[in-house]
Amino acid sequence: MTDRRVTGSRAEDLAVARLISDGFEILARNWSCRVGELDVIAARGELVLFVEVRSVRHGILRTPELSVDMKKQKRVSRAAEIWLSRFGSKFHDIRFDVVAVQFMSDGGTAINYIDDAFVPPWSI
Repeated sequence: MTDRRVTGSRAEDLAVARLISDGFEILARNWSCRVGELDVIAARGELVLFVEVRSVRHGILRTPELSVDMKKQKRVSRAAEIWLSRFGSKFHDIRFDVVAVQFMSDGGTAINYIDDAFVPPWSI
């Protein structure tokens, strides 16, 4: 596994741990379809979350959440729409969150969990 994949996997593990501690069930990780991939899909009751996980190592100027631009939001939204058409009949509330993880040079982490980070174009 490449260093980038290891970093991404560690970031997803942190996001999943947070979701589980908040009472969410993890339905899928790295779910793929023809239009893209959904990093984490979680649910609690009638709420389903589509969580985009972004990470960077210390020293990189951009914060990870800035990489979830409109193009990325559209891709995630389209993949979520496909997932919902296949598996989402019991969910009435949908939310798109972003988890931004920065891995520091001293081994620490900074995590920014953004609830309702964006609204999919098809819900407007």
